[in-house]
Amino acid sequence: MIFTSKKEYREEVLTRRSDTSNEIREQWNEIIFNKLISSDYYKKSSVIFTFVSFKDEVDTHRFIEYALKDGKKICVPKVPSKKQGMEVYFINSFEDLKKGYFDILEPLEGCIKASAEEIDFILMPGVAFDKQGNRIGYGAGFYDRFLSELKRQVPKIALAYDFQLYEKVPTDEFDVKIDGVITEKDFITF
Repeated sequence: MIFTSKKEYREEVLTRRSDTSNEIREQWNEIIFNKLISSDYYKKSSVIFTFVSFKDEVDTHRFIEYALKDGKKICVPKVPSKKQGMEVYFINSFEDLKKGYFDILEPLEGCIKASAEEIDFILMPGVAFDKQGNRIGYGAGFYDRFLSELKRQVPKIALAYDFQLYEKVPTDEFDVKIDGVITEKDFITF
């Protein structure tokens, strides 16, 4: 299906995601998790910036626990306010998280702020993606603003279900491209 606006893509994908059964999503999450931890991106990284999955997004909770046990440094986003945008903090466990912006788990006060220069691998959330590396997020622009401030090239890999991948999605001039996407069916790099 081809839509003309980001809003239409968001509505379609969010409906499909919420309509997918937990059992199916768990199977897909398992496949995506295994592709992720066996990737060179993961193996070569030491400081990973990842989203903390929320509702019916591809699960990152298991990945975060695995990576921490594997000796990786993990940092996650925090949104102090819409104006301030997104900040990134290190966590050592899920005890370092509490519900924050939109009820998404965020780092507690006292977590150490990460500098963008330390990050060597980024896991991206999103609603819809295309095969040219374009991404439709949730509409607030937090990731695009953060990524546009990075001083160097850091691999940005999205985690998504296959139905979130389209031939082409609409983009704006401020949208930052991703370098790849892992789904239950594919691992595509651009």
